[in-house]
Amino acid sequence: MKPSTRSYSLDSGVLIEMLLDTPIGHAISESLLSDSPIIAYSSHFNLTEVEYILCRRLGRELARSKVDNLVRSNYIILTDAESLCATAAEIKCERALALGDCYTLANAKVTGSTALFAFREEDLDREIKRKPFDVDVEFVEGLPPKPAR
Repeated sequence: MKPSTRSYSLDSGVLIEMLLDTPIGHAISESLLSDSPIIAYSSHFNLTEVEYILCRRLGRELARSKVDNLVRSNYIILTDAESLCATAAEIKCERALALGDCYTLANAKVTGSTALFAFREEDLDREIKRKPFDVDVEFVEGLPPKPAR
């Protein structure tokens, strides 16, 4: 039986963890390379956020290089749907969330994927309790561990 393909819209925090090769980031990268089919989406907005955060930690050249390598790797699909910006703006209008989170949620909506965040954040939890999102939301820290081979 062929495993079903899962698709995720990766938040900036997830991408940062991957590019810094933290234990969480390493696990995500391994999942993208595993036999289980996973499709990963992100947006140019989220990559901009990733680059400026990495720039502050690692310097401009290394940050740019890491983001460029990620894009060239084809691990992620960059979504440029015209409706992405409008959907993110709509979410931001209705919700007390960071704009990057709104782009992740909008990307999940546009691509039919699950929004994946690295960690639970107070503002996301508050908004989920106030009014559930119309997309699935998961947190890396809550995903089941990968089975041993």
